[in-house]
Amino acid sequence: MNGKLAFRSVLQGKNQGNPPFLPFIHGLAARMANVPLRDMVSDASVFANALEGAYRLLDYDVIALSYDTTVECEALGSEVGWKNEYTAPVLVKGGDPSLIRPEEFLRSERIQVLLEVTKRLVMTAGTDAAIACVVSGPCSLTKGLERASGLAACGSATDAVRALGSHLGKLVRGLCELKVDAVLFREDPLGPELVEELTLNREAYKGLYATMFNIVRAFNGFPVLVTSRLDIDGVKTVHGTVRPDAMVLLGTDVGDHDFSLLMELADASRVSFGVPLPIGTVPLDALMARLDEIDSFVAAHRPKRVFYTSDGEIPYDISVEVLRTLVDRLKG
Repeated sequence: MNGKLAFRSVLQGKNQGNPPFLPFIHGLAARMANVPLRDMVSDASVFANALEGAYRLLDYDVIALSYDTTVECEALGSEVGWKNEYTAPVLVKGGDPSLIRPEEFLRSERIQVLLEVTKRLVMTAGTDAAIACVVSGPCSLTKGLERASGLAACGSATDAVRALGSHLGKLVRGLCELKVDAVLFREDPLGPELVEELTLNREAYKGLYATMFNIVRAFNGFPVLVTSRLDIDGVKTVHGTVRPDAMVLLGTDVGDHDFSLLMELADASRVSFGVPLPIGTVPLDALMARLDEIDSFVAAHRPKRVFYTSDGEIPYDISVEVLRTLVDRLKG
């Protein structure tokens, strides 16, 4: 079974083999292609070739496109700043979504590049690998713009969420029309604060997420929520509010007890989980020891709804040999 089929099987709760692997590779792809990240994400040919080159060399299962929460912010009129060659830019000054029409948002330079890269990778690699687009989630996008520009002062939180909804909906539909396998909505920048944000503005976010998830599912894709540092109660609260097909649990050290609770939730609610591996943040022997712990649980219980991810973006300066060793280990 190739990576595409394995990943889709996990999200359908039918996986019978090893958990597939979804690494977040962005700056590393630029480094491997020997081009600054800013130049890479500005040129669809360079961007597509870099991501496909990393995939062909390392042979993982899922190609995740982009790992940069400023793409949507910039398209909404925000100012971003680039600090060095291989790291994503940072938000310098927030924009006002009410001043940007959804059509203008979709025509912004980096979003147009992202759409073209998606189209190319679906055509050139999408038969064997799953193609997953990564976009900013509405909670983290709303809070990021609020903090950078005082967006909340212009109206209620519900109004702010609605103002972003039409823009994000256009982007999600544009990606799904290209036949991606999944759309990953990044809420990990908020960490545990995600629970509070969802609770405070529950109906607004619930409605927006329902609309976007329905778009993804209508095109035979899977909506995946990327979170960070949530405990089990937080996982249950977030899942119960927005109901994604899968949740990636960044920053979570899942032990046997937590694993058992997650598997109960997976079976009861038909949700899959991405379990993070500390790639590039611990020595290789510690990484392999952590993987051994997880694999012992997987071997004993054979969960059908588990896949592996990196714990956030893989550092751009990691040794490629470490990744090759890891992927070989994951494939058994």
